[in-house]
Amino acid sequence: MELNQLKTFIMVAEEQHLTRAAERLFTSQPAVSAQLKSLEESLDVVLFDRTPKGMKLTPSGEKLLVQAKAVLDAANLIVSQAKAIKGEVMGCLSVGINSDFSFLKVPALLADASETYPGVQLSFISSMSTDILLDIRKGKLDTGFFFGPSPTADLHVIKIADIKTAIVAPIEWKDKVQQASIESLGALPWIYTTERCPFYHLTEAMFSKVGCEPSKAVFVDNEESIRQLIKSGAGVSLLRMDDAEQAEAEGWGVRWGGCSPSIALSVAIQSRRTQEPILQAWVDELSKFWSIDFCDMPNQKAS
Repeated sequence: MELNQLKTFIMVAEEQHLTRAAERLFTSQPAVSAQLKSLEESLDVVLFDRTPKGMKLTPSGEKLLVQAKAVLDAANLIVSQAKAIKGEVMGCLSVGINSDFSFLKVPALLADASETYPGVQLSFISSMSTDILLDIRKGKLDTGFFFGPSPTADLHVIKIADIKTAIVAPIEWKDKVQQASIESLGALPWIYTTERCPFYHLTEAMFSKVGCEPSKAVFVDNEESIRQLIKSGAGVSLLRMDDAEQAEAEGWGVRWGGCSPSIALSVAIQSRRTQEPILQAWVDELSKFWSIDFCDMPNQKAS
């Protein structure tokens, strides 16, 4: 039994498909099949049922998957800690980005990290909060930013800020928006995010409290599109407070005068990986630009 075979086993279990697993492993489907066959023969156990819909873990495979992940994690930790003993933090770190780079302070963080941890290569992947959490759980991302709550216990979540929001309308609607009731606002055309976005559920909860169903004129899945549609007069939407203030400063938007809910901005890491030096280095960098309680991160010390 080899570590590469365990890695292949884990990837196939997560993707439930040989071709998708091969893509993640940057290898061919026959190579993946050969690795699985060799592992099953060495263990003398059938790990998967091959079905028309894909690869389904057998009861034995489900039991062994937990142990396989533990073995692979232990091997990775030995390598990273060996580097740390030599005073080096090295490796590649993939980070999910759920908002504007400037808002998340990525440029400043990247500049500082390149000096403090020159052996760490950062890759930033733009995505939505829901997808970022899923990709961290699957191991496609090492860490990432997200809005709202995390419903899964296998992720270690570090809250870094409470983000204020504001309802913003086109500047031409100023007179009918600033002092309007929430019910009146609901009657206006709304620019909505998709259901996979935490801002969708935040907006829904806001109107649910007053028993009002907003008029959903259009759905978009990124912040810049929402800003452009407000600017063009297409409708009203819920934005981050900094976006709302910028809209007013630039003269294309107006804020509603009432109170809007806030939303948590957090960073997630797989719970079983919190002791890895490269991830502790990541949290160390975050602490320089966001308010973080180091008791939230096992064995983490401020530098």
